Amino acid sequence: MKRVIVYGSMTGNTQAGAEDLAALLGGKAVAAADADAATLAGCDLLVLGASTWGMGELQDDMADFLSGFAAMDVTVSAGAVFGLGDQFGYGDSFVDGIADMAEALKDKGIRLVGRWPTAGYGFSASRAQDGDEFLGLALDQDNEEEKTAGRLRGWAEQIKAEV
Repeated sequence: MKRVIVYGSMTGNTQAGAEDLAALLGGKAVAAADADAATLAGCDLLVLGASTWGMGELQDDMADFLSGFAAMDVTVSAGAVFGLGDQFGYGDSFVDGIADMAEALKDKGIRLVGRWPTAGYGFSASRAQDGDEFLGLALDQDNEEEKTAGRLRGWAEQIKAEV
């Protein structure tokens, strides 16, 4: 099974998460700026990851990747998304970028896996929230860095079971 994690990272936090996730899933982490249709060819699981900046804006490299992704001729059976944000400093737009990445996968007909519970987070609003779940894994390196490794491990196991 070919697993590819495409990430957009400005500070290195998302890159580190993508690389850890690649190790946990047995896949390959690729920067969004370097990802193309050839990177995704034969991919069974595509994971997209990026941070949310400012008031709900998706990280630039991932936004650029998604613009081209819509036109890519790729077939992927399952997809998942993860995002980084600051639930206290930007609690009204926490991990909004997850919603944009999930929408891009859905628009290509890719089955979305890896929803994550919102319980235990301290945000007030998020476009990534659907009921009592996020559309993917939410990470907060600013306020809960100590929870990241455990969340990544748990999410990787969940994805393996869902795929």
